[in-house]
Amino acid sequence: MRIITRLFIVISFTGFGQTTIDFEPEGVGTDWNWTVDANGSNAPLEFVSNPNNNGINSSNNSAKFTASPNGEPWALAYTDASPITFSESNSLVRMMVLKTVVSTVAIKFEDSTNPSFFKQIEVANTEIDGDWEELTFDFSTVIGNSYDRMVIIPDFLTRSQPNVIYFDQISFLSGGAVEDYNLEDIDFEVNGFGANWVWTVHNNHSNPALEIVPNPNLNSSNSSENVAKFTSTADGEPWALTFTDNIGTFLFNQNNKIVSLKVRKDVASNFGIKFEYVDPTNAQVLYFKELQLPTTITDGNWEVLYFDFSSVVGTAYNRLVIIPDFESRSQDNISYFDQVSFSSVAGFQNVFFDSLKLVPNPANNLVQISGYFDAITAVQIFDIQGKLVKKIVSFKQQINISDLNAGLYFVQITSANKIATKKLVIY
Repeated sequence: MRIITRLFIVISFTGFGQTTIDFEPEGVGTDWNWTVDANGSNAPLEFVSNPNNNGINSSNNSAKFTASPNGEPWALAYTDASPITFSESNSLVRMMVLKTVVSTVAIKFEDSTNPSFFKQIEVANTEIDGDWEELTFDFSTVIGNSYDRMVIIPDFLTRSQPNVIYFDQISFLSGGAVEDYNLEDIDFEVNGFGANWVWTVHNNHSNPALEIVPNPNLNSSNSSENVAKFTSTADGEPWALTFTDNIGTFLFNQNNKIVSLKVRKDVASNFGIKFEYVDPTNAQVLYFKELQLPTTITDGNWEVLYFDFSSVVGTAYNRLVIIPDFESRSQDNISYFDQVSFSSVAGFQNVFFDSLKLVPNPANNLVQISGYFDAITAVQIFDIQGKLVKKIVSFKQQINISDLNAGLYFVQITSANKIATKKLVIY
């Protein structure tokens, strides 16, 4: 379920999203107004001959951006066009880049009249040998939102010399991670959760991407096929991290307050998990809760860490942050992590929770509860800040929600000695 923070009318448009931006004379992009900012003297974006049309990019022309040493790390170029409304058919954005350094490439979409309303996705390039590389930016977490400005940040890194970056072939495709996630185990498997999510890396120098790789030690302590691999660079901050918004908005309760995960490291250092609540209207972090635990096993085996978030039961969050190697380092350290689980105890599996559905959802008048359960003894509805707004002691067949304002709510359902919390959107 995706939460739409604004309601827009979907309109046809002739700008980005309509077709591939190819920077050809008779194509798309060269006749747009591109503004360069935060880049020293702000030399204009150039449209030049493709410097290598023998590989995966055989087009004749491309865009050329010179990132100045006098510019900010976030030196950028932006253009305004008719609005794009992201949907399942266009939320996967791809762009080809040709660079000589490894650094983060970011694409941001924003509202030109209110730039605080935006979504930015960051991906690091890996090729620096003169070949083109195609990067993928997944905007599926903002499906339903509309933007009329596209911003390209091609070299998100502090630099001591000019860096020349070419970019080309910006396309809008289907295939983003749009599955409905309800705190199932994040296992990084092809048919599971996490592998196709957007994981952004920060505070890690060149910010190499989080990798999904085969399990380097597949045994009884962790028999899953795939795991996440994070490289904490020597030049990165002690708190080098990766985060995802694909977790969606959820409420900590007595059933999910213990977060466990499996870790494999070669050094003993703190491992941190942080949950944040990010304001969907301006991308600002309003509050957070962070816990750290030391790792102790360094012989190549997996160990399980348990993080107790009991102190924030009743609080809503919408971002998961992983800090795998919370320590200053003189070399690159590799950490693997897997099987992120939310439960009252680790490994929690609840048929009652999985079977429950709120129908319809979104709703605006009445909602029903379906699933496998005994008699429901209580229903409580909380707003996004965890405030109880409605309590139903004697549950019939339906819940009247006509007295509640539009927005996201959490419905806590009690049946016998079992409790489950489900998200509900009221429009």
